[in-house]
Amino acid sequence: MLIVPTYLEKSDIHGFGVFAKDHIPKGTKVWEFHPVFDIRISPEEFAKLPPSSQQEIEIHMYEPELGGDLYYETTMGKYMNHSREPNVDFSIVYEGWATRDILAGEELTCDYRHFMADVSHIPYI
Repeated sequence: MLIVPTYLEKSDIHGFGVFAKDHIPKGTKVWEFHPVFDIRISPEEFAKLPPSSQQEIEIHMYEPELGGDLYYETTMGKYMNHSREPNVDFSIVYEGWATRDILAGEELTCDYRHFMADVSHIPYI
């Protein structure tokens, strides 16, 4: 879940994005896994969901290990867009850190390859 003040806004990158409400200094922890807001779903549990539910949530799911559990974030962090030059680093899968100063009003971005085992289904990566 996001642990810095943010807001959701139309993004120039894709659809909606997450934007900083305030200045975020380089090195600030921006996101951390929280078991209440970041739901862990086994592949078997996901397969049992109705197809309409699967379609609704799968666009915002991530799979750190191929064939492993899936994760769905319930907060607006799920709207963080991809960038090859992100301002939030998720090299540690369950934590996100500001890679540089992020200005108030600036979109937070991440590199999906840091926390997704397979990104082949995402055409713009």
